[in-house]
Amino acid sequence: MKNLIISCLESRIENDGVMYGRFLFGPAPRGLAVTIASALRRSLLSEVAGFAITHVEFVGPKHEYSTLPGTRETVLDVLLNLKKLTFTSTTKVRRKAIGYCSGRGPGVLTGRDLKLPPGIQCTNPDQVIAHLAEDGELQFSCLISSGKNYVIQKGVFSKELLRAERKRLVKKANVRANVRRKTTVFPIDAVFMPVLRVNYLIKSDEDVLEFPLRQTSLEVTERLIFEIWTNGELTPREAIHQASTQLVRLFSLFQKSSDSSMFYRPRLFKERIKNLKIVLQQPNLDQTLQGKNDFLYIDIGILPISPTLFVELKRCKIERLADFLGFTYDELLKISGMTKEVLFEILCLLRSYGIRFLPDTNPSKKLPT
Repeated sequence: MKNLIISCLESRIENDGVMYGRFLFGPAPRGLAVTIASALRRSLLSEVAGFAITHVEFVGPKHEYSTLPGTRETVLDVLLNLKKLTFTSTTKVRRKAIGYCSGRGPGVLTGRDLKLPPGIQCTNPDQVIAHLAEDGELQFSCLISSGKNYVIQKGVFSKELLRAERKRLVKKANVRANVRRKTTVFPIDAVFMPVLRVNYLIKSDEDVLEFPLRQTSLEVTERLIFEIWTNGELTPREAIHQASTQLVRLFSLFQKSSDSSMFYRPRLFKERIKNLKIVLQQPNLDQTLQGKNDFLYIDIGILPISPTLFVELKRCKIERLADFLGFTYDELLKISGMTKEVLFEILCLLRSYGIRFLPDTNPSKKLPT
């Protein structure tokens, strides 16, 4: 299975910010596709890390069944609404963060009103937290942590954890709290599962007519089609990358003891990860102008881009790689979330697919059909 090809057949954004991606894996010998599918599906559902609110500190209420003056919801309702918020991090090193929220009525308090530190973004800012009346006021702080699966919190431990984390941040910023207020810490069972659902389908080569891969071999008999839904914290492509990386690390434990030193040699580990990269065909660049390059019609879900940029590209009607040819460099840079570094990386990837821009690229030029 040296010439394994991974292609994105379709990607879209569904209701409530849910991201959908359909990928094609192959070719694979008979019987091996189901092995890959079952392992990758389990890894996608359990080994992909996410962010969620784990603790909330309110000013005033003593228990979760207390009512909040001027607020339609009780403390329990607010906690359940906060549990639905999803977050993403632009930095890989951040593990914990504290957010603050202070609102007065009348109005509706949503995830957009939550003040977050740099590097943390709320992926569903329209999620309702509470409805405030004219005399309503709601103040709270929350601890955002990263983890995996479903975590059940413990009251005593969570209270000490939030206090220790808050003291550390206050000490680091050299800020002293002069006014002491009566606060209560409420733990929340965190849902660290950005992958909502995974389906897969195994087909033989003669049945895969929608996207032929031009790989002919007597041993090749199966192709694997994966469908992935995420909550918007990361794209389906990022989910596959994290899940496959976790599988590589897991099965490396079963190697021979003489080879176990790779865990202490990061360079060697990275070199082995590189062997899993997608094998690309190199079509003639002139085929791009004639519309004969099959890579023109690959979905943009195959690109390693952030969820924010993915959403913006979809809004600009950029569905497939060929749609980039209808824009100039300056127009692409005007897209929200697009930087020169990201654009350069995308252009390099397009060139590896045999797609390139011409000096006289016309934004209104029709794409080949």
